[in-house]
Amino acid sequence: MSQCKQNTSDANRYDEMERKTLEDKIVWSKSRKLQWKDFVYKPNEKAFKIYAKVGLSTRYNVDPPIQYRSKTTFSPTESIVSDTTNGNDLRVAQLKFDLLETYRRRMEKEVDSLRVLKLTDLQSSDLDELVNRYYNDFESEWNSYKHTFSISKLDSLESKIKSIVE
Repeated sequence: MSQCKQNTSDANRYDEMERKTLEDKIVWSKSRKLQWKDFVYKPNEKAFKIYAKVGLSTRYNVDPPIQYRSKTTFSPTESIVSDTTNGNDLRVAQLKFDLLETYRRRMEKEVDSLRVLKLTDLQSSDLDELVNRYYNDFESEWNSYKHTFSISKLDSLESKIKSIVE
């Protein structure tokens, strides 16, 4: 979700849009870990054991000073599990959620650097492209891991992420 706030009435409209977007999502938090109950259970799903739908929610105003807010989200209604007997599958889903949070934080740092520059010609499309670039970079990294997980790779990625999010 990408939004650009223009004036007070738009701000109220965007507040409502953001509330609706986030109402059925879990927003990333260091203290909130995913649980089996956060997934739709489909025991007959044959294509995969677990699918975690994660995303970025962003809201911004490009007029100086740049106002920007983003959240990493998990969608319980779109996340599916077919087998809850392997705890490592839940670890993998949590890692996906956590990894996207690291990309969101990098994205926020880039937005902070844009604020410092006090750009006057920044467009909404520029921030849309920024969000897309970071999400695509996340997906590329995630896809490089997802078929090769081992316990040591899980441990290594968890350590890498922990150093960023804590």
